[in-house]
Amino acid sequence: MIEKRWASVMSSVETDINRCLEWLGSERNEVRRMTALRVIEVLCNSNLISLHLYISKIFTELRNPLRNQRHETRMAAARTLGACMELIPMSERNVRNPWLNFLYEELQRNNQLESVEGYHGALLISKELLQHGGVYMQSHFGQVCNMALKLKEYRDPIVRKAAIALLPVLAHYSPQEFTRVNTGNSESMMGRACNYLITLSRTSDRDRAAAFLALGNIAQYCSTEYRSFLEPTTRAIRDALIQRAKMRIPPAEADETVTAVLQTIATLATAMGPALTRYLRDILDLMFTAGLSQALCNSLLVLEREVSQLQSAIQGRLLDMVSIILVGVPFRPSQQSLDDLEQRMGTMSMHYTTAQNGHRSGAAANGNSVNGASSRDAYAGSVSDSTLLVVRAANNIHVTNDTLVLALRTLRIFDFSEENLSEFVRNEILRYLTNSSAAVRKEAIHAVSHIVMADPLYRSMAGAGVEVASEVVQRLVSAA
Repeated sequence: MIEKRWASVMSSVETDINRCLEWLGSERNEVRRMTALRVIEVLCNSNLISLHLYISKIFTELRNPLRNQRHETRMAAARTLGACMELIPMSERNVRNPWLNFLYEELQRNNQLESVEGYHGALLISKELLQHGGVYMQSHFGQVCNMALKLKEYRDPIVRKAAIALLPVLAHYSPQEFTRVNTGNSESMMGRACNYLITLSRTSDRDRAAAFLALGNIAQYCSTEYRSFLEPTTRAIRDALIQRAKMRIPPAEADETVTAVLQTIATLATAMGPALTRYLRDILDLMFTAGLSQALCNSLLVLEREVSQLQSAIQGRLLDMVSIILVGVPFRPSQQSLDDLEQRMGTMSMHYTTAQNGHRSGAAANGNSVNGASSRDAYAGSVSDSTLLVVRAANNIHVTNDTLVLALRTLRIFDFSEENLSEFVRNEILRYLTNSSAAVRKEAIHAVSHIVMADPLYRSMAGAGVEVASEVVQRLVSAA
């Protein structure tokens, strides 16, 4: 309603903001305090001109929530502070600087409390000042760096993770200062931070995810200077994935560390580009050991774009994993002459066929969860070493409707134009149009439509592409 600027809402803004300020100042009810913080944040984000009159009151009333005993309250207060700071015009230094001085003094007061709440509040204010304070923080950059480096090993995990998360914010604010070696120091702020984070990612289970995310973001903001840390970072990534594989955690199970690792790989690829290629060759297979997930797909999409040399390897492994989930065996392109020869000789191909894979694909297509490890055991000795990890991980995935939806979506969002998937669609994917799950049916429709439209034979209206397209259209009409 605020975004639409409805007249009735606009007339009540003054009443609402005064009520929220009253709740922040005197109310002990945490529900009301959190409500007040959220309302003020939304009002500030709406960029209402009338709110400029309340900036001083808002800043004043945010002091106590920023050092509140509850972690959620402090985080909400920080978000509200950032939204409020956006209302102060950057060009009006006379208006802006007094309030920035006020916030920095509040930061120092919180830091001097030497408590969990005080340290956390100081780190949160530092982050907002760096992100919204413009050039103001240049004169305080060294002090904030020292505070973050001091608190990165603090006993409380909330303070420790907030300090770790502040390091890439500092790198983004001033890459030159962050990477410069000052007189009297043997290494730069970046060197001290990265060496610590790499060690932390290898030794600490509790903070491994935060360390990886921080390393990836630092690399993005200081890409040139980060090259010397690239090898130890990728070694730590590889070790983390190997450790997870040894723990035999079921693939696709929620894992904060693996999600952070996959996101970090994508961030490193964005920062380093093709320079990352030689480091990823040993990591690519390990990425698939966590199973098919949205985090894996997001990371692989970035790798395809930024490190094009790996596109063929990525797509081959991804098609294998998707095919095992949907069909029960790894993917093999349709080769008509070879398939006919195998049929005449009575041999069993690894290729998808209805007769061979009826149990896995039929059960899954009808909406039943299937774990298809047994359907693939007979082929384990035939696959290459480069895809063995992928096959094993895919076979251990417990197939649910969510897994099927993600597998079908993967066929749509990745560019598999180098492979002819039309026969794969006709023989195996079309059956998912009759799945008992509406979400699976919907994703199957999108997948088959996308694949057929991308088929060059269909676009040229020639050969098997037309036949497949005709059958797909008939099945889509029937499903409708």
